[in-house]
Amino acid sequence: MRPVRRGFKAVALAAAFLSVLAGTGGRLLAQTPGGPATVIADSIAVRGYQRLLESVILSTAALRTGVTLTYRDLQTAVRRLWATGEYADVRIYAQGNPAAATLIIEVEEQPLVSRIDIRGLEHISAGTVRDTARLAAGQPYSPQKVLAAESLIRTLLAKRGIPFARVERRLEELPGRPTDRVLVLDVSEGQRVTVAQVGVSGNEALSEGDVQGAMDTKAEGFWWFRSGSFDAETLESDLRERLPALYRSQGHLDFTVLHDTLIVDPQTGKARLEVQVDEGPQFRLAGFEIEGNSRFATEDLQSYFQTERGGLLRSLGLGAEAEQGDPVFNQAAFDAATQRVAQLYRNQGYIYAQVEPEIIRRPPAAEGGPPQVVARWNITEGSPAYVRRIAILGNEYTHERVIRDKILMLPGDVYNEDLLLQSYQSISSLGFFEAPLPPPDIQPDPQTGDVSITFQVKEKQTGSVNFGTSVGGYTGVAGFLGYDQPNLFGQAKEGHVRWDFGRYLNNFTLTYTDPALKQSLLSGTVSLFSARDRFITFQSGERRHTGASLRVGFPFPGSLRSRLFVGYSLSRTKYEFREGEDPSLFLRPPATQSQLSFGLVRQTLNHPLFPTTGSRQSLNFDFNGGLLGGDGNFQKPVFESAWYVPVGQLGASGPASRPVRFTLGLTLRAAAVFGDVEDFPFERFWMGGVQFGQQLRGYDETTVTPGGYFPRGSSAISEIDRLGNAYFSMTAEYAMRLMDNLSLSLFYDAGRVWRDPSEIDPSRLFRGAGLGAMLVTPFGPLGLDYAYGFDKDRPGWQLHFRFGQMF
Repeated sequence: MRPVRRGFKAVALAAAFLSVLAGTGGRLLAQTPGGPATVIADSIAVRGYQRLLESVILSTAALRTGVTLTYRDLQTAVRRLWATGEYADVRIYAQGNPAAATLIIEVEEQPLVSRIDIRGLEHISAGTVRDTARLAAGQPYSPQKVLAAESLIRTLLAKRGIPFARVERRLEELPGRPTDRVLVLDVSEGQRVTVAQVGVSGNEALSEGDVQGAMDTKAEGFWWFRSGSFDAETLESDLRERLPALYRSQGHLDFTVLHDTLIVDPQTGKARLEVQVDEGPQFRLAGFEIEGNSRFATEDLQSYFQTERGGLLRSLGLGAEAEQGDPVFNQAAFDAATQRVAQLYRNQGYIYAQVEPEIIRRPPAAEGGPPQVVARWNITEGSPAYVRRIAILGNEYTHERVIRDKILMLPGDVYNEDLLLQSYQSISSLGFFEAPLPPPDIQPDPQTGDVSITFQVKEKQTGSVNFGTSVGGYTGVAGFLGYDQPNLFGQAKEGHVRWDFGRYLNNFTLTYTDPALKQSLLSGTVSLFSARDRFITFQSGERRHTGASLRVGFPFPGSLRSRLFVGYSLSRTKYEFREGEDPSLFLRPPATQSQLSFGLVRQTLNHPLFPTTGSRQSLNFDFNGGLLGGDGNFQKPVFESAWYVPVGQLGASGPASRPVRFTLGLTLRAAAVFGDVEDFPFERFWMGGVQFGQQLRGYDETTVTPGGYFPRGSSAISEIDRLGNAYFSMTAEYAMRLMDNLSLSLFYDAGRVWRDPSEIDPSRLFRGAGLGAMLVTPFGPLGLDYAYGFDKDRPGWQLHFRFGQMF
């Protein structure tokens, strides 16, 4: 075994020495007392060139004869020549009489790299190195690019657990081509280093496991994600950031890492990392003070620095009471509270407010007791800033009104950073502009302190032709062809035409939506549809459904995030029954449906598909038949509510950043049918699966019935008896939003259908849990869920796959 001491990477610096001489005595032009301050060139000569033309060198230098030249003129000429990257050395000097001198441009050319050979690489691609470092054949040799390539090789290998690679360079001559060279980088990767053990010494207050748990450098383990790969940069962050943060959160303000050693076995590459620490004393919190605040009460600000017990339950108002401060001073919590208070001020327009944290050390309260600190915020509030002007740039196609509708601030409002971020996210969520958007440009007025805000956007192509296949639990494999344009005429009007075809369906839909009828606050949607459905689950017949619908939206008084909707639809449904099959579902006469609907929607979600914060509540009432005419006479209330709360993120936050975000979500759904729905059985509810009816993962489509669980194809239940007149379901999920089009989640589903609304009992639900992934593709969303059904006859796992716009 041999010890390896870490050290800083060696950085080679190249320096160029510039000499601009005048006269035969070799004196520096305008630099030496008594030397000539200027020179007039009678002629200009070039020396030392081989592959470059003299005219090219003279053109680049841009020096003229017959004019007075100063030292700075010659210096500028040298810089021009250096900037080409063609030369290893450049000198310009004068010979003869300064009033009629000969300027000499003397150059040493860099060789031309005709080929690049990177030898000895096994774990990374030579092409990746060449492309990233911008090394290319046919260019002059560049020491800077070669240094960058060598550094890149070491960095990439270190990230793969090979931290001690050696790179040697050389230029090889080519026979018969004196100005050309072959650039060779010989790489000796060395042994892959795997951390087998991490040892900690000097720790007393915290266990070795606590220290190891705070580090990203982990010893190899049984699972695939515990590879034990050694990364010097990760270890550096562990020692300089993560371990000090851990100890500061436990009151050890003077914690230091005394020593770290990596002992590597040269035969196996297995390594033991030894970390020696000095914890220092543990400081107790003697008091917490706030100075300079007038906008917010001291008690309100103090609440930001509390030890919260009970975790999530505490945030929901449950669990133990919170107590101010902590007997042990938690600097991490203090720093986080400082940031939250600064954000609080910015959200109220105090963008110039300063919240300066101060930690005042005090002697122990009693002899032999622990040292103490007093934490203090020194606040300088200043005056609130107002929004002076909001500008939008780059919208060459989209009307400015469309973008301004997404901005939650107006000129004259008090500046609010949260509203600014929400506005940025709302503009981005339109989907009309290239992402990520540049962060808003905030320009303060030096006289008033008010701010002008500029949103910069760049248009992208929005209309798209969609075609492909989809897989559904009730449609089987089907194709689709359509065109979507979410920004017709640049006014956010939506046009949608789609044809779905396959063995079990033949559907056509045409929809037009205007979010601002005649540039008013009213929205409208008109839709025409014609559908033929044959269901895999219900194989005893098929349904033909043709009609049209109209829906108008109104702003809800006093709420920017709420809207009222009124709609009307008229449709004709025909049923075709297959002889010899179960007649309970499709053996019924054609029927006309006349429906009037009223709805209320409140939406504060920050993303339409993958939200991390906010909520959405919707309540809809459908009235069918009766005074409206048509067949049937029933009412159908439908309720859905979803809440999301952020629980953390990986990566920097900010308007233009795209960190990985984590969120907790809870969704409740319920609906019922009252009245005569005999002519329209598909207005009722069925449950199971992910596509057909109400979602309940871990179960196949339509297997959760009012009578309990029945597998598909079971002869013990008729098709019509799988449907109920009421349902309730809920979904809880812990989701990781990797980007705007990819999400992973752990979920828990529960739900049931009942024959009659009076039978609803949320305490007796079918349960399922598992993990899922969803990816949004140009052809629609793709989903994969793997769930365990707890309450089936034989509990077990169920795989749910979705592709296309069928869900």
